[in-house]
Amino acid sequence: MADRAQGVLPRQTFASLISAGFIQGIDVNCASAASLDLPLSNEAYRISYAFLPGQGRTVRSYLAAVGAELFDLSNRLEVGATYLVRIAGQIELPREVYGYSNPKSSAGRLNLLVRIVADNVAMYDALTPARWQGECWVLLQANSFPVRLSPGLSVSQLRLFTGPTFLSPLEVECAARTPGLFFHADGTPYRSEEYVRHADSLLIPLAIPNEIGAQIGWECRGSSHTLDFSKRHEYEPEDFFSPVFVQRDGSVLLRKGCFYILSTEPRICVPPWIAAELRAIDPRFGEYRTHTAGYIDPGWGYGVEGEGRGSVITLEFVMYEDTRFFLGDLRYVARIRYERMCETPDRPYGSNNPSYPKQGLGQLSRHFK
Repeated sequence: MADRAQGVLPRQTFASLISAGFIQGIDVNCASAASLDLPLSNEAYRISYAFLPGQGRTVRSYLAAVGAELFDLSNRLEVGATYLVRIAGQIELPREVYGYSNPKSSAGRLNLLVRIVADNVAMYDALTPARWQGECWVLLQANSFPVRLSPGLSVSQLRLFTGPTFLSPLEVECAARTPGLFFHADGTPYRSEEYVRHADSLLIPLAIPNEIGAQIGWECRGSSHTLDFSKRHEYEPEDFFSPVFVQRDGSVLLRKGCFYILSTEPRICVPPWIAAELRAIDPRFGEYRTHTAGYIDPGWGYGVEGEGRGSVITLEFVMYEDTRFFLGDLRYVARIRYERMCETPDRPYGSNNPSYPKQGLGQLSRHFK
């Protein structure tokens, strides 16, 4: 597919922006296929309230109003408390370039609420309009168990855009035909009639194995254990989570207020010339949050030469009401929206990090054994 002049900026453009000085204090190694990890600085505060800056106001100008108290990142984030940490480095976007951010999946799977606030921007997770410049901060709240962070770690990633990015219905339909966007567990592609469209997106059903007693994921009702975000393959899952199984009546009970790690039913493919994002579903499908880290890099589940047959997407569920899901029901829990790339990344996702595209059902974060 021919490269596009407008769309999502790829890794090599992030490298150029860093080289040209538009992005300073962030290493080029923080750039992946179509996003840039935003490392934390050592300037942190515990605050009394979350907030958004108004037009013409800096984040720093609100510190007194939100009761900011200096916080040492070597201490743990307490459950339910709100923290504000400055992002390291400086960002000045070029003309016609604007940005949005997403939490990293490693943060979302810990039920760590992550939201970017930026100078003069009256909404979360946005660097707009084009040519934005200023300070970037991250609002943090641990919602299930205490988490310890440290300067240099990244819990959020930045994406940059020029112009319209969303694929048209015709472009989505063509991509669904070849190379394919959704695949079944046995590797067969979805047929055209199996895709369910909703506005500018495709609806995604939840994976519920068709077997009594099968595990579908993990549940967290809270834990007193502290998790160090810098550790990998360190923790026992059972210290934080309990497995969730299909019950004898063929249902899965998800409880109000609990946090769940579940998975999509289809194996999802994102070819290297497009990117994708999970979006909130219409509340008429149910009252729950199904994802925190919604961004999906180009190359996900595609393979090196298109031989991949998709990969499941991990979902971070928070229930707002007790709900039973039953075997045999297609329960649509999220939607995916595809975006065109300005050009194909020089390092598509999976080319140098093949671990995540091979995820299984209910994949916990990399912190667990």
